[in-house]
Amino acid sequence: MLNSNQIRKKFLEFFASKGHTIIDSDSLVPQNDPSVLFTSAGMNQFKEQFMGKITGYRRASSCQKCLRTADLVNVGKSPTHHTFFEMLGNFSFGDYFKAEAIRWAWEFITGVLKLPPEKLWISVHTSDQEAYEIWLNTVGIPADRIVRLGDRDNFWPANAPTDGPNGPCGPCSEIFYDWGKEYGCQKPECSPACDCKRFSEIWNLVFTQYDRQSDGRLAALPSKNIDTGMGLERITSVMQNVRENYATDLFIPILESLKSELAKTGIVPPAAWMASPAKAIADHIRAAVVSIGDGVIPSNETRGYVIRKLIRRSIIHLKNVGGAHPLCYKLVYTIAETLQEPYPDLKRRHETIAGIIKKEEEMFWTILRERAPHNEAAFKALAENPASLGEQLYDSLVRKAGISEASALAFVQYDTYGVPLEISKENAQKFGLRVDDDEVEKAMELQRSQSRSKSQLAGEIFAKTTGQLVHGMRTSFIGYEQLECTATVQALLKGNELVGSGGAGEEIDIILDTTPFYAESGGQAGDRGLFSGDAGVEAEVIDTVKVDEVIIHRTKILRGSITKGIRLYGRVNPDLRSATARNHTATHLLQSALRAILGGHVEQSGSAVSEEKLRFDFSHLSALPAQTLQSVEQKVNQCIWANTPVQTAVMNIDEAKACGALAFFGEKYGSTVRELSIGDYSREFCGGTHVRATGEIGLFKIITEYSVAQGIRRIEAVTGAAALALVQEREQLIAQASELLKTSPAALLDTIKKNVSQVKDQEKDLKKLRAGSVSSTADTVLEQSRDIGGVFVAVADMRDYSMEELRALSDAIRGKKDPVVCVLAATAAPKPLLIVSLSASLVRRGVDAVKIIREIAALAGGSGGGRKELAQAGAKDATALLQALEQTMTVVEKFLKN
Repeated sequence: MLNSNQIRKKFLEFFASKGHTIIDSDSLVPQNDPSVLFTSAGMNQFKEQFMGKITGYRRASSCQKCLRTADLVNVGKSPTHHTFFEMLGNFSFGDYFKAEAIRWAWEFITGVLKLPPEKLWISVHTSDQEAYEIWLNTVGIPADRIVRLGDRDNFWPANAPTDGPNGPCGPCSEIFYDWGKEYGCQKPECSPACDCKRFSEIWNLVFTQYDRQSDGRLAALPSKNIDTGMGLERITSVMQNVRENYATDLFIPILESLKSELAKTGIVPPAAWMASPAKAIADHIRAAVVSIGDGVIPSNETRGYVIRKLIRRSIIHLKNVGGAHPLCYKLVYTIAETLQEPYPDLKRRHETIAGIIKKEEEMFWTILRERAPHNEAAFKALAENPASLGEQLYDSLVRKAGISEASALAFVQYDTYGVPLEISKENAQKFGLRVDDDEVEKAMELQRSQSRSKSQLAGEIFAKTTGQLVHGMRTSFIGYEQLECTATVQALLKGNELVGSGGAGEEIDIILDTTPFYAESGGQAGDRGLFSGDAGVEAEVIDTVKVDEVIIHRTKILRGSITKGIRLYGRVNPDLRSATARNHTATHLLQSALRAILGGHVEQSGSAVSEEKLRFDFSHLSALPAQTLQSVEQKVNQCIWANTPVQTAVMNIDEAKACGALAFFGEKYGSTVRELSIGDYSREFCGGTHVRATGEIGLFKIITEYSVAQGIRRIEAVTGAAALALVQEREQLIAQASELLKTSPAALLDTIKKNVSQVKDQEKDLKKLRAGSVSSTADTVLEQSRDIGGVFVAVADMRDYSMEELRALSDAIRGKKDPVVCVLAATAAPKPLLIVSLSASLVRRGVDAVKIIREIAALAGGSGGGRKELAQAGAKDATALLQALEQTMTVVEKFLKN
């Protein structure tokens, strides 16, 4: 029996023997594909080849990491649905077509995997007679095991002939495994066209032979392509003779680890839970591990939101079986082990990944504990008064999505606070309300459509790209050796079109045959500089980017006109290049220092290098103390002062890895790489520009260190003249502070400590004084109150009172008068405060402090909330709050009359 690693290996070896170039899996985060959020198919990384781009190969094969969430509700319940999965595929870009694709698929399935031919069925598109005859006559499949299916089942994209999208498309042919009649519907006509569980689709062969036009016509493509996909999880279940993917070597270790970890907490899950929710957890955390390994950090935005949702769904499953503490992170090591052969980086980084998942779990468990009571209170308030939902939410959800107030509240509680729908349903039911799953889903779909709009995901599967426009062009980069040259204009781009010329005042993209300008790459900003030419032509290069083999100069023409074919003299701004080089080399030294001080788990997660400063993102779970930052800074500067030579060499990627060179996060490398080494300090893949020796950096100073995501920290720093300016600026601040406090710089800290201690003592004395006089202060406020229909309305600005002091004064006022409405503000507090309290007799009459405070706070640009008898709010601006207080009597009078 073959295991999953053996199947993966045999597949790639087989197609290598057929002349295919084996391509590593692309990241789950698409690099240059705006049409998808995650890599969802094996063909994603080959889209440009499918569009006709000529590369070094016309046949390719890969095992691609994929992630899909469209069938999330079926994961765990279905034996074959997953979020993360691996797709085995072979591809032809205008080379071989149906005959070879079908013949090789059959050869691999029956000859290499040794599946019995009599257990295999075939489907073809109703119109694809060519594929039908190849299966029937060349391969020898009996006609009664070949079924013809329509556009929904056997065309890619599904229903494309009638529904679109426009672009490359074509019929499919699928291979099915027959588990036997005993697993089916028992009908004589049972076939892969049937919905029973007898057949498993194991391989889909797509014949991309048409180009759908805007009028619906299917025009023949001049270059026909092959795109096949076989899910590793499905073929593994067949090869291991188990009916579901969760019973294969890909999932059994994860499920056993989950059961073991639950047992350690005293939980013995029932069989029904292990049959579905446990499988969903195994799937979801597996997807989270691989995604985090590819740089997707749980968050509330786009990809991060998807991963956060998977982790939280897993936690809810655990909660339902009695879990109360983080546990999912304990599965990371097992998951990394099961995927170690194809993705060894997961094993190497498993501690960091586990730490990120654990923090996410801790945060959500806190939400579950703290938000549950608030959730109950929110539904209680809604049952008593539907208007408590708020006009904005009512308008955006109840009116726009057409759902009930209860479903809208459940969605908000889930989306904003992460409160599971099950908790909202339970609390809604307590107060006679009903949360409808379909309505909540409508609200979620409304949000998803808004999110897609914000993230600007393209709708076309094959979107027109700049790469297509410049296909066949190439720019020779000479910027490592020189900063100026004369070159010929190959092409001009404006917007997304090739143009013949550009004139003064226009911004235009210029492509040269040779350039010294470095294009933005690997986190380093593109060069800037000037172009000049005959007839007084002048242009400013404001940025430089790279598309495939072409370097594009983003240019503003200052004088004259530029046309295709003319010669231009280009000069990189040397000062900006030198400053950028200092920062880039310092980034390498920074990573080396962090790894030496914090440990080998530190890995680059992104960077940005310009002439102004450097920004470095790295994996680490906690903030760096000041002393550690000082040690990092010192280590970098020691290397700078050693004036170590910076050397580069172009070599085979395997040789570079063997030498211990580190790769840049998110970057895709070819067979040869440029390695940059700085003595024994650092060795990395890098195509950027650098100093010749570290001494040229001069000085390195850290500006700040902070968190950018779960498990990811960021350091911003400056070098050279900017570092010196930072030191001088801080020295000036110290001198000014010393002068202000009438002390010396050496004694400044002691003086500040002494002053802070004195202020704290004075604040304590003031609080005692106020506490002792709260009764007399209450009398003073009441003296200024007004009688509105027999109700005392007391309004006062208490200046710098704290919220605690405002509450105490409010209680004293309510104790002296009844009925009374008390409105107190603190406009001189660090953040302006407002409090509204009512006598119990007014609450029984239906007066609501929350409604009053919301209207007053809104006048000051703030918001508030609380209970009917006591509510509080904050305001953005003290002046606005003072103006709002002037209208308070009118606001209160309105609510008293109601």
